[in-house]
Amino acid sequence: MRRATLCILLLFIWISVVRAEQTFTSVDDQLSYLANLPEEQLAAYDIAYLNLVCAQGLNGSEDLDIPACIARLDEMAANIWGKIEVGRYLYERNPASFDNSLGHFNAISMVTYAVKDYGVIYNPARIETPNSLSPDDVFFSDSKEVFINGLLQRDPPMGTCSSLPVYWIALGRRLGYPLYMSNTLLHFFVRWDGNGDHFNFEGSQAGCGIHDDAYYHEFPIPLDDAKIKYLGLLESFTRKEELMHFLITRGTCLRAHGRNEEARRAYRLAFQCYPNNFAEGYLYLNRDFMKGDK
Repeated sequence: MRRATLCILLLFIWISVVRAEQTFTSVDDQLSYLANLPEEQLAAYDIAYLNLVCAQGLNGSEDLDIPACIARLDEMAANIWGKIEVGRYLYERNPASFDNSLGHFNAISMVTYAVKDYGVIYNPARIETPNSLSPDDVFFSDSKEVFINGLLQRDPPMGTCSSLPVYWIALGRRLGYPLYMSNTLLHFFVRWDGNGDHFNFEGSQAGCGIHDDAYYHEFPIPLDDAKIKYLGLLESFTRKEELMHFLITRGTCLRAHGRNEEARRAYRLAFQCYPNNFAEGYLYLNRDFMKGDK
């Protein structure tokens, strides 16, 4: 039954990607089409596909092969699913070692096998603290650092807090896990919300770190409740909100290379896709840039 369920999930992902492959005159036209889809239609698209579409044409994505990336992710998911099923006796024998949470077991196992079998790591050159952040024109200069092609088209697979959560969500959704993207200021993370569990996690060569929501009130910087509420932080993203953040990341990559008009188009499209307080605040902070001539 479980094997059949996985096959159905993988088939659904494949159908979603095929449906997404329409003919567009430009990347901007394709992104505009996706950004204007209603939530229920956008939800039919694979998060990995949407992330990779936003990486098209950027520095570092010259060799981007979206179908190959999707196939690689499918292969990883099938292999990891098999190993999790074989190791499930570890949870059944001693559930207390996983806080009596099957979700904890599944998340930890997924991260462990991805790191062990495929070498997935957080790029050590991009490990930073709030007091030692690289300028945007450095951090976003290579799209492989912030989009998941860096985890699917290079060896070893490397990412950052911009791309690793997307990778874990894309992998976990293929395994049938109820995973969502969420954020605090300067940081993205993964939320498991369903099947009787609610927790957040992050994964890298350091393992799988599981945290409650309160953890992100202080990490990576302290936040008060008013700011969290106003910016909609620590909430599970809708599919349109996921795409909004990918478009902001795209714009910042373009801006890092002086492709300013393209960057402005990406920022405007992000706000059009999901015009919440976070997106509006981002445009406000960059209001001089959005006026042009910079």
